[in-house]
Order: sequence, then C-alpha cells, then structure tokens
Amino acid sequence: MTPGVIALLVGLFVVPVALLWGGHRLRRKSPRWRSTFWGALIGYLLSASVSMAAGMLPPATWDGDDTMRGLLGFWSLVLLPAAGAVVGALRAR
Repeated sequence: MTPGVIALLVGLFVVPVALLWGGHRLRRKSPRWRSTFWGALIGYLLSASVSMAAGMLPPATWDGDDTMRGLLGFWSLVLLPAAGAVVGALRAR
C-alpha cells in the first residue's frame, strides 16, 4: 500500500471520526477548541470538494507521474483539515 492510499483512507475514515469526536458537546468546550473544530471542518469540506474534482478528471488527461492529482486527490483530505485546525487555533480569542 502506497503512502497516498494510506492518506486517502485516513482522510476518508479517520478524519471524519475525529471531527465527530471533536464536535461532541461543542458548546461546553473552550473558544480555542471551537475555533479549531470549525477550522478543521471547513478545511475538510473544502478538501472533499477538491478531491472529488481531482477524481473526476478524465483518464486521458492523467500523466504517468501525476503528482498534482495525487496531492489534490489523496493528500488534501488530510492536509487541508490539519491546516484549517491550525488556523482556527491561532485565530481563537
């Protein structure tokens, strides 16, 4: 199994479970936690859109070593929620 496939599986299964866990009783959490959660959620929604768009590219446009498609399709599901969580944590009041 390649690292890209592992990142895809983590993005499809682990990240949503972490978001469900993080959003549980969100009103009782600190403002920093709420901001981190919303940043991660927005990052995940954005990454889902980017990943679906990259997955719908016709195979005729693929290259033998298409790193951009792999980055957008596989790694965005992990990297964008993490980046959103960091931005949300830094933005917290």
